[in-house]
Amino acid sequence: MDATLRASQSDEFNKADEAGRDEEEDPGTLALQDYLASRLEQIGEVIPEKREFKDLRTGNGWDTTKVIEQAFKIEPISMKRAVEIATSAKKKLTDRIRDAFLGRKEELRVVEPPVIDFVPIWKVKGFHECYYLRSGTYKVNVKDDVVAVEVEGHSRDLILERKHRKFIPTAILERFQKFVSFLSRESKYFVISEATELATKRSESQLVMSGSGRMLSPDEEATLTSWRAKRIFDTAELKVRGSKARIQESRVSKEALLERFREQVVHMPDRFKKILSNRLEITELKRIYIPIVRVLVQKGLVPTEVIVNGSSGELADTKLLELLE
Repeated sequence: MDATLRASQSDEFNKADEAGRDEEEDPGTLALQDYLASRLEQIGEVIPEKREFKDLRTGNGWDTTKVIEQAFKIEPISMKRAVEIATSAKKKLTDRIRDAFLGRKEELRVVEPPVIDFVPIWKVKGFHECYYLRSGTYKVNVKDDVVAVEVEGHSRDLILERKHRKFIPTAILERFQKFVSFLSRESKYFVISEATELATKRSESQLVMSGSGRMLSPDEEATLTSWRAKRIFDTAELKVRGSKARIQESRVSKEALLERFREQVVHMPDRFKKILSNRLEITELKRIYIPIVRVLVQKGLVPTEVIVNGSSGELADTKLLELLE
């Protein structure tokens, strides 16, 4: 992980200026606009419907090597505070009252320095968008006084939206309308049935997953990451004075994570003539290390482990431990 993290960070520094220029100029967007403009000039040459769009993939989301990972850690509480929380939690209420009255403290000691488990979770954000051509049918209403329409050099028949009245026989009504249709005050329209539409489809999404592969809800993410977060560039920065740090490896690979995200965010159109662009962009990929402090305290002959939420300073409950399993 050290080598991967260092390589990712060096690549990111080298590309920082390029990223800034990309945001200003957005050459991908400009190229897409030019392409769409030229394609619309040939809109009458659209090929029959098919679903070939693998060669139109743009954006960094299709290739995991192009997605830069950033690492963060949630700043843990001090180890002195963690030990105080652990020892206080092990004392029974009756023992505290007795100690307060007798003016002595129960013999409770920390067996060894606390251990901090840095447990990773993943966070991915991004979007998918595509431009495509599809067939469409349009109903065009005209004004009441119009008796004929010429569109692009061709005359179009007007159709009356007739309101049949129950007290007039259908045969008589149709014969009558034959003579007065163009003078009728009822609405008139014509139909364009061979239109080609340029449409766009866009979806944004976010995925948060524990290192074990469990999906986390927004509330669960907030519980774990709402404390002090710090960007890190090497796992050596996870060391904390007065403790032994252990780094848990994620059982979910970067490749598997991004594939899961693709399945969540990519929604191709159900009906189209041709896909013009198919862009998947990962805007954020974070590995966030959550600190869990384990304090081994002993009263008598039997040592007991107390687990503390290294972010909030509270005792770790079952729900928190389940999130990080």
